[in-house]
Amino acid sequence: MVHYIEHDNPVIADLSSLVRARRRELNLSQQQLARAATVSRTTLSHVERGKAPHVQMDVLDRILRALGLAPRLAAGAAPDAARLAARMAHQARLHAQRERHLRLAVALAADPRAARGKIERAQSVVELWRRNRSCSPQYVRRWTALLALPPARLAQRMASLADWEDALFQNTPWSWAWN
Repeated sequence: MVHYIEHDNPVIADLSSLVRARRRELNLSQQQLARAATVSRTTLSHVERGKAPHVQMDVLDRILRALGLAPRLAAGAAPDAARLAARMAHQARLHAQRERHLRLAVALAADPRAARGKIERAQSVVELWRRNRSCSPQYVRRWTALLALPPARLAQRMASLADWEDALFQNTPWSWAWN
């Protein structure tokens, strides 16, 4: 699971200042630090300015390690109730998406003849994404490959969480199937 730090988090301003100050203290250019942390210079610049819309925790961890800093939470740094509620709501939405896809997978495997029509409709959604550039090329490639599988194999892949990351649930060509 990928964890992000949102840019509206009040800790980001302190973190940005800390990263910039420590880099300067070590007399490193942004390019040198970016290379040591295996991040792009642009990403590092955004972090230092507090302008990164979403920063993955592993990116921050690599930057801090390259600076010889160890991240730690303050004793009172517990998430507030609203943030916990939002996380729980997000997890509930992901669970519901997984369940809908699993039910669809069962239906595809149970009736291969009907599955072909459903798969063709999902393929047309992916083609629309491709034409309109409304979805990333990665999603288009992944869905194109999955939808090219025979119905039983597609159902098997849809039921496998190893192959079916949460990201694919977010942009799904099957949303028409449960609307």
